Amino acid sequence: MRVLILYETHRGFTLTVARALRDGLRELGYDATAAPLRGTDPGTFAAADAFVVGTWVKGLIVAGVGPADGTEEGVRALPPLEGKPAIVFCTCDVSPRATLETLSEWLEARGADVRGRIVFRRKKSLAKAHEAAAAIADAFGTTG
Repeated sequence: MRVLILYETHRGFTLTVARALRDGLRELGYDATAAPLRGTDPGTFAAADAFVVGTWVKGLIVAGVGPADGTEEGVRALPPLEGKPAIVFCTCDVSPRATLETLSEWLEARGADVRGRIVFRRKKSLAKAHEAAAAIADAFGTTG
């Protein structure tokens, strides 16, 4: 199964998480690729069987918290996802609030079958990337 991991990054942590998920999925037998959400070519999208989409969380602890600027535009620019399975993730310092729900809604509007949501907190959670990759694999099923 070909999994495309799309990310919106600002300071690089979301990219680091995307690469760790890619590596974890590859170890589990998936053909996984990480690419920026905005600017990925249509052929790369067409070749994917499943998607993982991640963003950093903007805002202040309680005000203006949500997916990073540019994330919605990136999702809207995706081709129709036609029921393809997807997982969403975000990176944050404190709390993502409704970030994952919002990102899920945007992907579902494009036709994705969102099967899971994962939060990575900056200070401690990169170590759980392999565990998260295994959960993604469980949600997607077969590697072939």
